[in-house]
Amino acid sequence: MKYMEYPLFAEGFVNRFLITPVHTQIRQFTRSTLNGRVNEWLKKGFAIHENPCRKEFVAERRNEIPPCPDFRGIRHGEAAAKLYFPFGNTGVDASGFYYRPTYLRMYGYTELWAEEEGNVDFELETCGGLTLWVNGSLITDFTPFTRNLVKKTVVSVPLLQGQNQVILCLDDLAERDTDYYFRMKRLGDAALTMKIPVKEETDQTVLDKIEQMLNGMSFDREAYMSQLIKMNISNPLPTPLEFDMIISPGEFIEKMENPWTMVKTRHYTMEPFQKGLELFEADELSPGYYYFAVSLTVMGIDIKRKIGNQLVRKDFLTYKEPDLRTRKRHALETIIQFAPENTYKAAVLFQSEREYQRAEAIILEELAGVNARKDCSDFHFIIMLYIYHTFHDRISGVLKEALEEAMVNYRYWIDEPGDDVMWFFSENHALLFHCCQYLAGTYLPERTFTNSGRTGEEMKKRGEELLHHWFDEFSRDFITEWNSNAYIPVDVLGIGTLYNLTEPGSPLHEKARQALDMIFRCLALNAHKGAVMTSFGRTYEKEMKGNYNAGTTSLLYVAYNAGYLNRACIGYLSLVLGDYEAPEEYQCYSALKEGRELIFENTQGFEGHVNLYLYKNSRALLSTAVGYKPFQNGYQEHIMQAVIDEVAQVFINHPGESFPYGSGRPNFWAGNGSLPLGVQFEDTGILRYHIGEEERIDYTHAYIPISEFSRYKGEGGVLVLEKDGAYLAVKAMNGLIMQEEGPNRFREFISMGRDNVWVVRAGALGKEYENLDEVLEAFKSIEVAIHGEETEVRDDRGDCYLADQEYFLKVNGRTVYDYPLNAEGRITLRGTGKGD
Repeated sequence: MKYMEYPLFAEGFVNRFLITPVHTQIRQFTRSTLNGRVNEWLKKGFAIHENPCRKEFVAERRNEIPPCPDFRGIRHGEAAAKLYFPFGNTGVDASGFYYRPTYLRMYGYTELWAEEEGNVDFELETCGGLTLWVNGSLITDFTPFTRNLVKKTVVSVPLLQGQNQVILCLDDLAERDTDYYFRMKRLGDAALTMKIPVKEETDQTVLDKIEQMLNGMSFDREAYMSQLIKMNISNPLPTPLEFDMIISPGEFIEKMENPWTMVKTRHYTMEPFQKGLELFEADELSPGYYYFAVSLTVMGIDIKRKIGNQLVRKDFLTYKEPDLRTRKRHALETIIQFAPENTYKAAVLFQSEREYQRAEAIILEELAGVNARKDCSDFHFIIMLYIYHTFHDRISGVLKEALEEAMVNYRYWIDEPGDDVMWFFSENHALLFHCCQYLAGTYLPERTFTNSGRTGEEMKKRGEELLHHWFDEFSRDFITEWNSNAYIPVDVLGIGTLYNLTEPGSPLHEKARQALDMIFRCLALNAHKGAVMTSFGRTYEKEMKGNYNAGTTSLLYVAYNAGYLNRACIGYLSLVLGDYEAPEEYQCYSALKEGRELIFENTQGFEGHVNLYLYKNSRALLSTAVGYKPFQNGYQEHIMQAVIDEVAQVFINHPGESFPYGSGRPNFWAGNGSLPLGVQFEDTGILRYHIGEEERIDYTHAYIPISEFSRYKGEGGVLVLEKDGAYLAVKAMNGLIMQEEGPNRFREFISMGRDNVWVVRAGALGKEYENLDEVLEAFKSIEVAIHGEETEVRDDRGDCYLADQEYFLKVNGRTVYDYPLNAEGRITLRGTGKGD
């Protein structure tokens, strides 16, 4: 029998397997209500909310161990088993997003060859349940089933000298975003080899070259603007190499039903030893952040690897119209031309009085997700209700009846029973559910709503009560997932639609107007060169790297002519369908004049759980969440950001997973496995990391795409960069190592060590430093020291920064903060701008 052989290294993780596809089965459970406070999970962790369906599933599953399949004689490609290529992952990961409660089960098979007989300890780590058999004997059925919380156990495994057959079963109940993976780590130093049975014609040397090829592919740019997309990928073989390029949008929630219709596949052939590949012109696809997956088959073995990039239309960057009506017209046409076939496009077709049949077909298809109570269906249902009311005289009887049936059968809140996995407990979802309940009850007052048993009139009253409570909390706490490019647009969708559908002067209409005013004040204050690129309460990699295509970027365009148009219409849709206008007095904050500086400090979120500090001038920006949960486990919080423009940026994190483009929350770039202590005073920020021994990843890293700057210099743990008269400077106490291979080549700067300090500064050249060389010398002179829980930084200006968890920051012995403030916060403007 022939084998692919891999020595057991990479921290001793067993990560070479034949794996089966993930078996999925949608499950139904006892319909139940839920309890809890909206947004509380962001302070106490999402595990505080557990769907009753999980309890029911766990009770059933723990009484029944999964069957152990017979892998004898199995080789790659047989019996639906395929070779898993980890690409830096220390385990096997099949995480994903599931709109309905879905049982997941997959198997992995490997052979461990031992030099001698004996017991070997392994640490098993899983999100899910993990069952292990070795040589036909059950070793453990480890069933923590703590949703999206990793659990570990140690088992002692008796190994024979020579061949040992290892089978693992990973199963779980998927609820929305689902971390679904396992890791198997050898403890001790037993000499082991991983062996994977393959067909006789398999040449491991060729496969290793292909794996190395995919592991090394990258892009030179962070954004392709109406230009030819080029990928750094090299054919390592002396023969032509054919493969498919699978291109998928970063945001599948744009379409409720059949999102895979948004995926494009192109076929390419690379000549022997060809270096580099021209893909296609960026404008051939709708603008957005995309994943590019190379998928090929070599000797019957399938291999696939993805990397990401954003596509930008140059003409969108030229749209700078002072007239709001012109901006709205451009936005409507953009939705029709570039948005997927979803509910938002259907609304615009009705608004534009064209293609009614096409619009109705879209809605009838999307209604399937609403009727199935898919998670995030509320994002679409609210616009269906808008269409039902606003265009009632234009829609057919068939569509009216379908929408009315959807209204009376939907589940609107946690006090109604259900067995779905719709997420109710975040600010944006709560808002949309309340809006839907209020509007549906308003439109069908005499109907009985089947899930609650209430009449429409009662539903309206309950929805109105919940909305008033939501707005009261919002006006006090403001956005809990602060500055989020992903979720502010959803808030605007709900608030703006409610504004459009309520009577001017009514209490809900006025509260909606006030909430929108608060949001656009926030956007203007945090905007820089047309985008919001700051600390975030919740973020994803596609938002952090896709600034041209973010929903807040298009909101700034529509509201203030300050951002850029794009297809991220979930936020600006309600603006272009209605008559709301953002307050003009905030527009001056969105683009500072040359010579002006702004500092904005405030406290916001659930029970005031985050203190924010922002500094910006006309050329650069630095933003920090001050003292946010230092040294605790992180989720998707982004603590510090320094930027010059949409692509020339710096951010730092402790990776939540070890391989790029994973689906973890946190992942490689978005969020933190372990949160730092972040502090900032004026243009200088400090991050102190203290990563516990329980965290597997023992380094931090910075995202710095040096190709997007006009000049950079580095030396002695310092990197300074410039562009358009601005500079960013970074110093890591433990030094910097630039990644020169793989998808993050010349973008990732690694600093080893569990205890580390990063210092960041953002500013304009010509004021304090004449050129980049002076910035480099200044940052090289910075002294950093850790004294127990205190972090001390002495800079080139003679300032001494002392940070700890108690008072956050003192500068030259003076406490510089007076947090907590309120959501409105304090604005400090300095300097005189040109034209003042």
